[in-house]
Amino acid sequence: MPESTKPKEGRYIKGILLVDYVKMIRGNPDQPWSDYLSAEDLEQVSQLILPASWYPLEFFQRVGAAVFKIIAKENYEVLRVFGRTMADKIHDENPGMVSHGRARDTLRKYRAVNERVYSFQPVETDDIGPGHLVFHTFSTPDEYGAKMIMEIVAGSIERLIALSGGRNINIRLIEAVWEGADQNSIEVTWEE
Repeated sequence: MPESTKPKEGRYIKGILLVDYVKMIRGNPDQPWSDYLSAEDLEQVSQLILPASWYPLEFFQRVGAAVFKIIAKENYEVLRVFGRTMADKIHDENPGMVSHGRARDTLRKYRAVNERVYSFQPVETDDIGPGHLVFHTFSTPDEYGAKMIMEIVAGSIERLIALSGGRNINIRLIEAVWEGADQNSIEVTWEE
């Protein structure tokens, strides 16, 4: 299933994004994973996940949804915390990621890091003004994971702004595919 080179077509993610989910599944073998994952998915989960290889986005979404249902018990706040944890991990793995006193620069770097682990453009931003951005992610209305991804992204953004020294951080969902919009958008404001 994994591809060793970045696919030119389709939507893929690098294995590094799967590692934590797979650890959670393997660490909880007594859970009913087969209720949410196919035999093929479970076979892939049992294999070595190569952090630099490319995996289909749909597989990633199914694995993430299964973890959300079983481990997070469908609690969206758990996803926000997971996003904050992912931000810490990104910061640790990318020296120079955080620009102290310049959250906007940190968020630009975050977008660049995302572009290295997705085969498609996962996030776009609109620069509204000082301490004010709108983040967009793109998914289809039937993608179960759209709302989950938005919570993870919101948690990551919130943590990265805080690591940069930002305060009074506000994140607000302004449009969503599950509500009929063409994209998912969150408005982010903060003070330096």
